[in-house]
Amino acid sequence: MQLLQIVLFTQLTFPVVVRGFTVPSANAMVDNGTRKRANAMSTTQLHYTEDANAVEANALKIPLARVCSGSASSGVLLFSKAIPLLAVVVALGAILTSWLSDVSTPAAQGAKLVYAGAIAGILSRTFCAPIEMVSTVMMCRGDQCTSMTSELANTWKREGLRGMFKGNGANCLKVAPSRGTQFLVYEFVKRKMLLAGVGLAAGVSSGSLHAGARLFAGGIAGMVAAAIVYPLEVVKTMLTLYPDRCGSITDALSLVYFSSGLKGLYRGLGPTLIAMFPYVGVEFMVYETLKKRWEMYIGPVGTLSLLLLGALGGAAAQASAHPLDVIRRRMQMQSINVGKRNENDAKYSNMFSGLYHVGKNEGIHVLFNGLGPACLEKIPSTAIGYYIYEFLKITLKVTSV
Repeated sequence: MQLLQIVLFTQLTFPVVVRGFTVPSANAMVDNGTRKRANAMSTTQLHYTEDANAVEANALKIPLARVCSGSASSGVLLFSKAIPLLAVVVALGAILTSWLSDVSTPAAQGAKLVYAGAIAGILSRTFCAPIEMVSTVMMCRGDQCTSMTSELANTWKREGLRGMFKGNGANCLKVAPSRGTQFLVYEFVKRKMLLAGVGLAAGVSSGSLHAGARLFAGGIAGMVAAAIVYPLEVVKTMLTLYPDRCGSITDALSLVYFSSGLKGLYRGLGPTLIAMFPYVGVEFMVYETLKKRWEMYIGPVGTLSLLLLGALGGAAAQASAHPLDVIRRRMQMQSINVGKRNENDAKYSNMFSGLYHVGKNEGIHVLFNGLGPACLEKIPSTAIGYYIYEFLKITLKVTSV
């Protein structure tokens, strides 16, 4: 009923909102201060020639943005438009999951891992998109950002619900193949290590790797996935930081390409690859090692246990590579800030110069800006992602080592 009232109110007030509350005036004024009847189609402001205390007509004019950009109503309308699309996506996902569960070829096993990882990544990142948006802004803008809550409040005030999820479309396009590739490569490397007898846990004779081997396999998986989807990571950063200049993914791609060329789409790839090794490696290592220990000493891992283990893995991963993540995003920003040469916008030629420059000119603490929101996003995001991944593995009948 409330939604219906909002729609009806919008339809009734639409002509007024579009036109704005403007007092029409005559095209000509008489000298004695009297006024003629205004032309109904005129939008010229009304002026008084004799009354010095008269209120300016601009004071009676309510801006269009103030009338129709209310956060609550825009959020309701945006959500109502998204419902049919979400319903279609969910239906297609259910059909595809059911079909894949009955296929058991070797190629299908790999496709199932990619599919499970992609779905887990999309759902988990979308759920935590507002916090990730704030984390990105705080990492890139340093001390210009006061706190996570103030940034969230300012974004909601300026851009409404859409602003809270800016960059999430590019993030989902990035995280789907990235997360799927991570799980695929991770399982592949683990199996190869087991076949070669490398990295076996002490006292285990039938197929379990120790923590260091899982760290290595996860690190390789992270680097491979990052190299594949890196341009979308740059696009996601541009959409988050410059929503006024990048209205879509294609706008962001064009802006970066015409500003810095093709190399702009890969600026920051070096620190990304270096950061991805501990980042993804630590995440997989902590999660799977704790999961194995839980099954060994406590019993089957339940829902709350999976969420807890995933959260611990995500927090450890984020903390281990956060300074490199800050430099990576700063280098991505250079794709659009090519002409800037002031102290805070100086170009970083590589990861080490970026670390040195930020630490010297802005302070060591800036290298950890956004760590709180990043962990706050990473913890539930990773927990939800692993839970969905484990659920899909069971549903799709996929085994891992």
